Amino acid sequence: MILTLTPNPCVDKTLFIPSVELGSKHVAEKYGCVPGGKGSNVSRAVKSLGFDTAAMVVVGGAPGKHVVQMIEEDDGVICHPVWVAGMTRTITTILETAIHRQTPLFEPGPSVTESEKQLLIAQFQDHVSHASVVTFNGTVPDSSLGDLYAVLIPIAKECGAVTILDSHGTEFALGINAKPYMVKPNKHEAGEWAGFELTTVKDCLNAIDRYHNFGIPLVVMSLGPEGALVSQNGVCLQACPPKIKEINAVGSGDALVAGFAIGLHLGDDIETMTRRGIAAGTANAMCWDIGHFAPDEVEKIASQVKITYL
Repeated sequence: MILTLTPNPCVDKTLFIPSVELGSKHVAEKYGCVPGGKGSNVSRAVKSLGFDTAAMVVVGGAPGKHVVQMIEEDDGVICHPVWVAGMTRTITTILETAIHRQTPLFEPGPSVTESEKQLLIAQFQDHVSHASVVTFNGTVPDSSLGDLYAVLIPIAKECGAVTILDSHGTEFALGINAKPYMVKPNKHEAGEWAGFELTTVKDCLNAIDRYHNFGIPLVVMSLGPEGALVSQNGVCLQACPPKIKEINAVGSGDALVAGFAIGLHLGDDIETMTRRGIAAGTANAMCWDIGHFAPDEVEKIASQVKITYL
């Protein structure tokens, strides 16, 4: 199966309000609630595409219980919770429906003790043996976990799993030292690690070469609505999705990761898994609910993705 790891999940709640006047009381027309966090989104997308997945999450308190319940009951995904004493965060997004403006409010994640960190590592060792692909997703809730991906990626590789790193900041900088098979930075994150600003396609390709020279076989540089640059085994291509009416782009990068994870699980060639990844991200942006789309819809979009070999 495809195992996802989310060290800093959340209860992801959205309040739908026509417009917001600061300092005034507002009653939402409706609200939505999903188990948030990049890995949770990846697992939901993998499940929607018809493949087996398990979500490993670091959780605590009543919000943590809610996250686990939603992953298992609402998403139908196997959940491996790692319980800590701190409280799982809630992210509340205000969506002003009149102008479709989103304002997210982030709570801090829980503190994690050294003993809880060791518990996380031990439980990961137990679960990773069942995985063909492991995705390491997002930031960590506590600076004590800054080296978490650097510690866990070698464990996954020793068990024969293909590893994907999708993070930024310290977690990414340290994690990439463990040489995961695939990284998925956006243009800003890629330039931040490479050490120079990426303003042209040539700049992007130079940054991709730096990743390869560092020992990363597959680089997927997300370009947002413009698609992605993908490079593997001496083959580099640019993938552009068809024009769509965007409803909610949140989680589209995670859906893209899900598409590539499935491709690596199946042993697909670079173009096949790129089409699936771009199509999954595009399908995600066409609906409000993160990671809920139909496989036939993704397949249809995949045939419309424009591929240019560079």
